[in-house]
Order: sequence, then C-alpha cells, then structure tokens
Amino acid sequence: MSVADQTIRQLRATILYSLDYDLLSTAEFTSERLIAQNPNNLDSIHLYALVLYKRKRYKTAYNLTASYSVQHVGCSYMFAKSCLDLKCESDGISALTRTLPLWSQLSRADDTDSRYMPDNVACYILLAKLYASVGDVRRSALNYSQVLNINPYMFEAFEELCKMGVKVKVNSIYKVNTIDEISGSLFKNVQPISADEKKGGFGFSDQKSDSRHFFKTPAHSSTGPANGGSVAQTPEQQSHTILATPRVKQLQMPDAPNRKAAKSSNFDGFKHPSAPTDSIRRKSSRNSTSITSRLLGHPLNTLTDSNFTATSGVTGASSAGSQNSKREGAGIKRVIGSTFSNAGMVGNEPRPDILQRSNDQQLLGTYAKLAKGFKAMCFYDCFKAIRIFDSLPENERNTPWVLGKLGRLHFEIVNYEEAENYFIKLRQLDRTRIEEMEYYSTLLWHLHKEMDLSFLSHELHEISKDSPEAWIAVGNLFSLNREPDEAIKCFQKANQVDKNFAYSYTLQGHEYLSNDAFENALECFRHAILLDKRHYNAFYGIGMVYLKLGDFRKAEFHFRKAVEINPVNVILICCVGMVLEKLGKKEQALRQYIFASRLQPLSMLALFKKAQALISLKRYDLALKDFEKLENLAPDEASVHFLLGKLYRIYGRKNDAIKQFTIALNLDPKGSHLIKEALESLEDEEDVDTTGHDS
Repeated sequence: MSVADQTIRQLRATILYSLDYDLLSTAEFTSERLIAQNPNNLDSIHLYALVLYKRKRYKTAYNLTASYSVQHVGCSYMFAKSCLDLKCESDGISALTRTLPLWSQLSRADDTDSRYMPDNVACYILLAKLYASVGDVRRSALNYSQVLNINPYMFEAFEELCKMGVKVKVNSIYKVNTIDEISGSLFKNVQPISADEKKGGFGFSDQKSDSRHFFKTPAHSSTGPANGGSVAQTPEQQSHTILATPRVKQLQMPDAPNRKAAKSSNFDGFKHPSAPTDSIRRKSSRNSTSITSRLLGHPLNTLTDSNFTATSGVTGASSAGSQNSKREGAGIKRVIGSTFSNAGMVGNEPRPDILQRSNDQQLLGTYAKLAKGFKAMCFYDCFKAIRIFDSLPENERNTPWVLGKLGRLHFEIVNYEEAENYFIKLRQLDRTRIEEMEYYSTLLWHLHKEMDLSFLSHELHEISKDSPEAWIAVGNLFSLNREPDEAIKCFQKANQVDKNFAYSYTLQGHEYLSNDAFENALECFRHAILLDKRHYNAFYGIGMVYLKLGDFRKAEFHFRKAVEINPVNVILICCVGMVLEKLGKKEQALRQYIFASRLQPLSMLALFKKAQALISLKRYDLALKDFEKLENLAPDEASVHFLLGKLYRIYGRKNDAIKQFTIALNLDPKGSHLIKEALESLEDEEDVDTTGHDS
C-alpha cells in the first residue's frame, strides 16, 4: 500500500470515528484534508458533504454535491437532503430519481467503512419526504409503501401513510403466522429452512414482490414494471396499486381548543361518550357532570332565544395480538420432540431458525398492534385505538410513545381526567419530552388549571424554546389568563419556529375568532388547511366564522367538510344541525341531533340540542324524557332546569315547574330576568285559574 493510500485510509478512519461520536469540528477539518489528498474521489466528497450537512451548512453541502448528484448514490442522497432543507425539492427529486437504478437494489452494507452510505430504504424515505413537501401525496405514498415492502419495521413510513389518509392493510404488512405456520416447514420437510423462507417468514419481502396486498385497490390501476424504478414514473404507470381511492388529503389529528369559554354556563360542552370498555364507561358516568368541551358556552339567554353564539370549539382498532406466548413456545418444543425425535433439534436444543422465527413473530405481533392502534387514531376511531393500546403488554404500554397516544385519544373523547392521568405518567417517565405537549397544554386550558399550565409552559420553554410546542403552551397560558394579544404573539412565534405546524395556526385563528377578528381568523384557518388538507378543526373554525357572520350556507359547507374528514365527531354533527335550524330545516336538524346522540349517548350537547329541536317541533313528550335524562347528567346546569320548568308548565305541573325555575335561578343569577319572567307568568296563570274558579 502506497503512502498516499495509507494517508487516505487514516483520514477516512478519523472522519468515521468523528462522525460516530459527533466530533463534527474534527470531522470537517479532516474532511478538508481528505479532499486535498484526493479531490475527485466521490466517496470522499460524500463524506465531506455528510459532515457539512450535520453542521447544518446545507447550502455548502448543496453546492459541493451538485455536480456529482447523478454519478454517486451518496452524493445524490446528500444533495437531495440539502434540497429538502433549502426548499429546493424539485432538484432533490430529480437527482434521486435519476440515480434510482443505482440505489433501488442496494441493501444495508455490513462493511463498517460503508456504514454511512445510504441504502434503498433511506433513499425511498427521502424521496417520499420530498414528494410530500411539494404536495404530491400519491407519489409520496408510493415511496413509503416501498419502504414497508422492504422493511416493515420502518414505522415512520407507516405513520406518514396513515397521516395522509391512506387505508393501509396492517395484516398484510405485519404478517403474524400461527404456530402451525411457524413449524410447518418441519412437518413437511426436515430440511433446513432456506434463506428465502427465512426472509419471507420474518416479514421482509423481496423488493420486486407485489405490494398490492398492503393497500386497497384504487379505482384506476395499470400494469408496469414491478421493480423499484416504478416509483419514479407517473402514478398511472405504477404497478403497485397502493392507495384506496387516491385523494389529496393529508391527515393530522384534531387540534385546537376554540377560545372564549363561557363565564356563566359550562353545559354546552359535551359528555364523553360511552365506551366499548367497562373502565371507560364507568369513568364517563362518574365524570358526566364535570366535563365541558367549550363548544357552545353561551349564557342562559342564548340557549333559549333564537340567537346562537358559538364561542368555543372542538376538542377534538380490533387488535392483532402476538401469536407466540410462552405456553405456545413450550408447545412447539413438545410437538417437535414427540413427533420428530430429532427433527428441528440441534442436540437437545431447539433449532435456532425456529426460535428466531418465533421471536420475529412476537415482534411482528407487537408492531401489528401498534400499527392498528395508530391507524385507528388517525381515522378517528378513538375507542378502538384505546382498546388496542390497552391490550399491549404492560412494558410496551408504559412507553412514552404509547402513553402520549393514549393521553391524546382520551383528550379527543373529552375524557379529560383519564387524559390528564396519561400525560402525567408520560411526564414522570420522560420529563423532557416535547412531543404531544401541545395537547397537554390545551387539556390544562380546558380544565382551567392555571398553575399546572404555568409550570408546564415554563418547563417546556427551558427545555426547548425553539419548539412550537413550548410557544403553544405559553400561548395557552396567556389565553387562559384572558390576554388574547399576548396569546396571539406566542402562536405567531410558534409559526415562525415551525412554518409547517398547522396546530399553531389553528389556535391563532380561534383566538382571533373569540375577539371577532374574522378576516384574521379566516386567514389563519385557511393557512392551516393549506398545510394539512385533513385538518378538520380548521374547517370547523371557518364554519364558525361564517356562522357568526350569518352566512349559513357557507357555514354548512365547511361544517360538512369537517364531518367528511371526521364523521363521528358529535360536536361537528351538532354544528351541522344548528346551521340547518338556522336555515329553517328543523326536521333535518333533528335527524343530525338524533344521529349524534346515538353515536355518543352520554353527550350532553347532542342530547340537549335534540331536546331543544323536539320542543321547537312541539314534540313535548319526547323532549320531556330527554330533559329528565339531562337533569341527572347535568344537575348543575341552569339551562336544563329552566327548559325543564317550561315543559312542566306546558303539562300543567306547576309545582314541579316552580321547583325547576328556582333551581335555575340559584345556579345562574345572571339569567334571573328570564327566570323571573317565567315565574311571574306562572303566577299570573294561577291567578287566572283562581279567578275563574271563584266566578
């Protein structure tokens, strides 16, 4: 080996060591020495670009690799990564697709000197991100599907597909075989399992295999080359029918508390719905009088007259378990030992390939549960997602990712007590976690826990003042303290920190809405939809703006768009019903309320609006039954007692009416003028009855 070769080898080893231990200054200095020794070596240029990228010198890395982006996989990859950060996505897509024949067949190298060279999985993920950044959801989904086809353990790809609204077939990705399938090769043939069988059994399939089983078939499909190169072609040329009805809809979970909480009434929040599990159902019954969602926090008079003022907002799978318990593992040993005395055994030990396959099946089973739970959450099937996550083993359930998702799910079904418990567990486990904290701060906003929210916002700001979650928490604190101008500034700061964070734009829009700054609110909501086309809360916000402006047709359109994205949200369904009432379509409105009450029988909002609609249609018998249920669900709600008193008055039950009016007066002194008028009219009727009797 020549002196020059020894020098280059030493320099490369130093760079790799520095990269391993994040010694970037040394890595950059050494990379310059390496380039000086061999300026035309593409591997050296790739290493130098990697160091520059890690030092966040994106433009320098871009310029360095631009001339070599179609000649070398590593240079192409670093060029494309720099393009993603510099918002030059089209250049990055062009470079990666032109080198696709080079990297589409690559796999992870075992050579330690090549460990920083990207493989096909890394390139597909980067290409998917580039397509997503330019709004090409279909091609992005196609590339993410290739990732799962090669390696189903790349869970990031599955998460992004679900957020896009792609209906992924989880069981086709995470194939959990039965015990007979695991040991089937032994019963059929005692020969050792081939490499291909191992590859298939572990859930990894060849890149050229058909991935149609991952997803439901779209309306239009065509044939084409089945290798990785098809990703770079037009969607019509793809052989992998990945999407179910390709729609340009990206999904993100519901966000944004809507501001301006009621001062005098907490009723028009809704009760969290009855849950499929007994534990959730018991919590729902116990907390039915204390939970509010602040969708319709009007005072008493707005509930009883024709004017509607909406001042608050929306707060927001079957599981596939592991097929290999310890008992089943023991069963494998007994069957193998008794049926084929030495088949599948190495000496007195079970065959390593069988144990390995069994272990992989256990891991695939866990991934299948996590995937099904996340998919159900993304498609707003909250109770199904909760059931799946709760069915995980305790050690898996008590991890930050799962605890964060459970807290968010309970937040979405307005089970605030349980949501808070999960977030507290999450913070006990990982005090420095930033993810999901925007929802926790919103939860504390809803619960009016100013001290806890203040502590959370200060702690998040100390941990990461450049994160949008920290500024959202501070903004929620100002909003809770009724300082809207300061809250808006904090949400704007969150927008500056992360321009793609739709949640902060939505919160800012709700803050403007609560202050009747309708044009500013519309701008924020529309920007949130531009970032996330499945952000139903922003559609709800636009609907609320038009509702306040009296444009009921546009309000109905946007509420229905929100319901299209989240069809089981009771608040959205009730909003559609309220707009229909404004348009004089009372029967259609009643059908919406009935549907909402069936979806969530313990939703006080749905039950109250249904009972109100029945009164307006003069179906007093049904309305009376609903208000008597509401009296038990919300004994501290003045509006319920007031309207129940009016019903008793219609039925001539004057003593019961006086009792309900008196309770309402004690609960809500601000509505005393309405209640006193009702009492006086009741007394006048008594006087008329007495006079008539005397005459």
